[in-house]
Amino acid sequence: MKRLLALSAVTSLLVAVGLMAWAGSNLNSSRSNVYRMVHDTTAVTPAQATAILAELDKIGPTDEATLKRWLPANFKKHGVQADRIKKIVIRPADKMRKQTTILLLTNLADEPQAIAVSDSATDERGKELK
Repeated sequence: MKRLLALSAVTSLLVAVGLMAWAGSNLNSSRSNVYRMVHDTTAVTPAQATAILAELDKIGPTDEATLKRWLPANFKKHGVQADRIKKIVIRPADKMRKQTTILLLTNLADEPQAIAVSDSATDERGKELK
């Protein structure tokens, strides 16, 4: 009985971890000199993210309010469907994060995972971010 209960608990844990990995498997992280962007690759391609970040680098460091206005105003220019982005989260640079982090969320439930990706040195696929 105890063995069956332990096996059931392990199976449940593996299923939960697998579902979490599957649900957020489309998050990607792109970086620039000043900013880091975590985005859903079905809404923002890596090339689009790179172009947005290059333009933001030209602007330089700016505040959260300016970023929240600038990003939606420039999505169309970079081919991003603004209606797919449900929430923009700006995490300012600090002692832990050398860059301002921008989270572009298509699903509000992805926010905790996007934060985890943004705080790690690797993306969700294990690719080391430099």
